[in-house]
Amino acid sequence: MSELTAASSYRPTGNPYVNDTPYHRPLDAERLSRIKWDQPLSEEGLLSDESLVVNRLLMNIYESDALFLPSSGLAGKEKQFEEFYGRKARLHSDIVRPVAESYVFDSLGADVRINGRWDCDALEAHVLAAIDEAVNDDRPALRAIEQAADPRRAAEMMIAQMALDGLTEATAMSQNLGGAYGPEQSEVFKIFIDEFGYGVFDAKHSTLFVELCRSVGMSAEPHHYWFSYLPSWMAGNNYFYKVTKNRSEFFRYIGGMAFLEATFAPSFAAMTKTFRAVYGDGIDTRYFDEHAHIDQHHGRMAVNDLLLPLARKHGDFAIRELLRGIEDVRALGRLNDADLVGQLTWRPEAVTADTGSRDDRDDPREIDSGTPFETMVSDHDMTVSVLSGTAALHWSATGEPLEVTAGQAVRVPRGRLYGLRSEGGATLAFTRSATRAGS
Repeated sequence: MSELTAASSYRPTGNPYVNDTPYHRPLDAERLSRIKWDQPLSEEGLLSDESLVVNRLLMNIYESDALFLPSSGLAGKEKQFEEFYGRKARLHSDIVRPVAESYVFDSLGADVRINGRWDCDALEAHVLAAIDEAVNDDRPALRAIEQAADPRRAAEMMIAQMALDGLTEATAMSQNLGGAYGPEQSEVFKIFIDEFGYGVFDAKHSTLFVELCRSVGMSAEPHHYWFSYLPSWMAGNNYFYKVTKNRSEFFRYIGGMAFLEATFAPSFAAMTKTFRAVYGDGIDTRYFDEHAHIDQHHGRMAVNDLLLPLARKHGDFAIRELLRGIEDVRALGRLNDADLVGQLTWRPEAVTADTGSRDDRDDPREIDSGTPFETMVSDHDMTVSVLSGTAALHWSATGEPLEVTAGQAVRVPRGRLYGLRSEGGATLAFTRSATRAGS
């Protein structure tokens, strides 16, 4: 682990954004060193700081199997390219990956029991009921954007989460294109080539996502918003890499993918409505509009031509694994909503600090322009007080940070993502409540 995280690709930075390279993905080696790898996260633990740092690690491992080239060209970045994809890094990644996967995902869906007799008819009834529930459910993240004090900032935080998949869409799916598994293989390929615009770059889904970003003034460089990713959204993205990387989890992939494809169309249609209300006619919504259209077909294909035929052909094991994939993805979706809504509805404010002596206050911490920038998830309700200097609190992908000056403090609720910087230097004190997140 220490050899992997010591690579220059994962070195710390003082910048809250990652610029002009797809190969720099900062990892906090010190926080990773404290992970208790033999104690997997609970499902609720996927919202924790431990989840944040390990999912960053996993994403780097998975994406070192995918090709990234800088949009500005490789000249001057050849060494970064060679190190990120080098043999030594791959060896270390292959050793670490199963341990990290187990830590993040072993408890996912643990409260769901697939008992009793499950046949194709029961599977079909279950998946159709799950799809109907999802299609008709409320969309709390969109409601949170519409009701936010700053709807643009809230919308851009959601776009930053969507960039995890949007800029590399169908990369995980591509891992199941090879081999030989019958006519269902061709059905996967049909969906894949739609995602890639039938070979037309301008119609490729990730190209449409780039244009969405540009139309609202956001960066379309991979992982520019590295420090703004929420742990649950990274876990959701990593899940699909996991179940395509591990061939024995193929049926879980099909179950999860079919469920999503069958529920995407109305979700993306609702996104178009919300984002147009926020941005007006200046936003390029073709990414949303394309999914609202094509995923009506993908949903039918994924359920009728993939999921059900695979269940009929491969029997009990396949049926239970298909169900497992559906339920895993439903659980991840609930966590995604809770995590994002919590972040969107938190609007930090600077208030006068409590100057009294506090037994639950950590030792003061100094930060300055040379301190590596990091974001973390608070595991307690916490108050950050500025004892001297000025600190900037970052809590969203875009917009100005909150300036907190000497004598002021800001409350950080448990479970919320935040980062602190100071150009001129600041002394900070952290006072935690007695209740830990997840308790």
